[in-house]
Amino acid sequence: MTKNAKILIGSAAGIAVLSGATAALLLTQPQTEEEQSGSSPKIEVLSYKTDDIASLEVKNEFGEYTINRIGVEKWEISSIPEDYASTTAYSNAMNGAASINAKLMVEENAQDLEKYGFSEPTAEFTMTFKDGKEEPVTCLLGLRNEGESAWYFKTDLNDTVYLVSESALSFATSKELDYVNVSTLVDSYDSENDVVNRIRVEREDLDKDIVLDRLPEETEKEFASTYVAYAMSGHNNILADDELDGEVVYGMFGLSAYNVYTISPDDKQKAETGLDTPYCTVTMVANEEEVTKLYIGDPIYVTTTNEETGEETTAVAGYYGMLSTDDVIYMFYPDDLPWLTVTPESILYRLFLTPYIYYVDTVTVYDADRKGYELKITGDADGSSFTYGDKEIEEARFKVFYQYLLSAYAEKIYLEELTEENKFVAGFTYDYREDEEGEDVVEFYSSEADRTCIIVVNGDVRYKVRQIYAERLLQNLDALINGGELVSDF
Repeated sequence: MTKNAKILIGSAAGIAVLSGATAALLLTQPQTEEEQSGSSPKIEVLSYKTDDIASLEVKNEFGEYTINRIGVEKWEISSIPEDYASTTAYSNAMNGAASINAKLMVEENAQDLEKYGFSEPTAEFTMTFKDGKEEPVTCLLGLRNEGESAWYFKTDLNDTVYLVSESALSFATSKELDYVNVSTLVDSYDSENDVVNRIRVEREDLDKDIVLDRLPEETEKEFASTYVAYAMSGHNNILADDELDGEVVYGMFGLSAYNVYTISPDDKQKAETGLDTPYCTVTMVANEEEVTKLYIGDPIYVTTTNEETGEETTAVAGYYGMLSTDDVIYMFYPDDLPWLTVTPESILYRLFLTPYIYYVDTVTVYDADRKGYELKITGDADGSSFTYGDKEIEEARFKVFYQYLLSAYAEKIYLEELTEENKFVAGFTYDYREDEEGEDVVEFYSSEADRTCIIVVNGDVRYKVRQIYAERLLQNLDALINGGELVSDF
C-alpha cells in the first residue's frame, strides 16, 4: 500500500525571537563581585509550598489547560486519563511554578513593559492556592533572550522584570499532551520472571510473516556447541541468532515514545497517521499467554533548510504507533522500532548445525551417487580415535575435516520445493551417541541457475550456499581417506 507522506515541521515550543528594537535591549544592571567571578547569585522571585497549590492554569501558543490537585501529591488534567498521565511531568510543573529563581533582575518597577514582550506574552500561568492561604498569582513570559537562553519574566505582584532560564520555565511553554506518559509504555524486561514465547512481525513488504517461537524449555539441542533460543516457525523452523534477534524479541519491553500525537483517536486521526491500516504489526506473546500488540503507521518527516545554500532536506524523524494496551497515538524514534527493518536473513543463525564432536558416534558423508563413507569417532577430549573402516585417521587431520563440515552455513534462506533440475550433489549424516538424539541429515542439491547448492536439513528445504562448498566437501573427503591436502575455506 502506498502511504501519503505526512510532513511535520516542528518549531520549538513557545520561542519568540527578539526583533530589531527588542534585540537592542541593554541589561544595565551592574555586575556584582559574584557575577564577575563567574558564579551566579540566587535571586528569589517566587517561593511557595507546592503542597499549598490548588491549581495551575497555563496559557501559551498551544492553548489553555489547567492542572488541578486531586490528592496529596496527585494532580490531573481533566482531558488526560489517569492511566496515561505522567506523574513526573505533573510534579515538575508544580514544583517549577512554586519556586522560581532568576538569573538576573533586569529592571525594577519597569515603565515600558512592552519592550520586554509583556503586551503579548509568549506564555502565562496562574497559581491558585488551597484554603485561601495565598492570593492567586499570575506570571508572564515575554520575549526570549537568545544570549542568556532565558525568558523575560514578571509576576502580577509588581513590575520588576527578571531573566529566568528557559529550563526553569519549560512547563509554561509545554502543551497539554506533554503531560501524557511516554516512558516505559511496556514494563521493563525482568529476566527472572519474563519469558517471551512468541514474536510475530507482520509487515507489508514481507512475503511471509516473521514468527519467532521459543524453543522447548528454553534450551539448546543438547549436542549443539552454541546456544539458540528461537526458531522461525514460519520459515521451516530455521534458527534465529541470539546476538541478532535480541532487539526484535525483547524490544517491546521498556518501549518509550518521544511524543504524543493524540489521546483517544477517532477514525480520521487514525487515517491521518496510517494506523487505520498499519504498515507493521508486532505481536508479543509473553509469560502466560499475555498478548501485547504494537501497530506502526506512517513515517513522520522533518524538513530542514541549509542556511547557506537554502537547500531543503527531508528525512524520517519517527513513526506513529499505537499499543493494544493504550488508546493513544504515540510518536516513536526509528531506532526504537527494529521490526520495521528486520528480515529473516538479518537474524538468521548461519552456522545452522554445529554438534560437539564427542557427542557424535558416526559421520557418514555421501557423494553424488549417494555412496556413503562412514567415519567413526571413539572416545572423548581426554583420549580419542577416528577411523574409516579399519583405517585409523590422524586426529589433527580428522578435526580439520570435521571443522569443514561445521563451516557449512546459510548464505540465504530458500524455502521452495525441489524440482527434477535440482540434482543431489553431496550430503552428510551425524549419528549421535545418545539413542534418543537420533541423527541429523544434511543434503546439498544443485541450483545451476545461480551456481549455488540448496541445503535440505532433515528433509526440510531451508538454505542456499555457494556450490563450491559441496564440491570441496567431496575433495576433502577424498584427501582425508586417500591422503592429500585438506582445504578449510571455500
